[in-house]
Amino acid sequence: MKNKLIIIISVVAVVVLAAVSFYFINKNKPSINSPENASEAPQATESAAETNSPVAEQTPKKLVTDDFSVDIPTGWEKIEPPTGISAMIVKTNENITDPAAQKANFKSYFAVSHNSLKEASMDTYLNDLKNELKKTFPTAVFSNEQNTIINNSPAHAMEADLTQQGINYKVLLVVIKGQGEDIWVVSFNTLQSIWNGYKEVFGDIAKSFIVKI
Repeated sequence: MKNKLIIIISVVAVVVLAAVSFYFINKNKPSINSPENASEAPQATESAAETNSPVAEQTPKKLVTDDFSVDIPTGWEKIEPPTGISAMIVKTNENITDPAAQKANFKSYFAVSHNSLKEASMDTYLNDLKNELKKTFPTAVFSNEQNTIINNSPAHAMEADLTQQGINYKVLLVVIKGQGEDIWVVSFNTLQSIWNGYKEVFGDIAKSFIVKI
């Protein structure tokens, strides 16, 4: 039961946060300078025009917490995450042209969440995660799965094509092994139509993730 709950939380971190991001964006609640993140680098000034191109994303800020650090490209902003999520970062100046995504006020984002294996193996965790996603999104297609190492930590990356309310999403999931039974899930969500403009940026962000000992 505990593992089941953990997987459900992971699914929320991966996909349902899209709806949460719409709320926070509309409420305009950026929190990059919140007290708990006082050790972060100063916020860079965004001067580029609205674009879906990563051209203006060359000098990242760094989000530093007690447990992990990760780069935040210029043009992306940390916002207040919902309960149970460690961090959420949104591409705030994105120019979305897809009508359904516009109506939903969707913005590309990535989120970090913490889970625990609870004595399960990494393979079991990944299989459960995919099974839960398939239950919620029966047409989900997984691709480009690979084991990797991110800053000395074992990790697994996979892509997923999902459709929700007429919107075609492309998701990159990076599951990183922490200390003991700790698991960190970094989930990147954008539209299939603009995926090619983000996949390199997402890869660079994932590679910057450092689990603190």
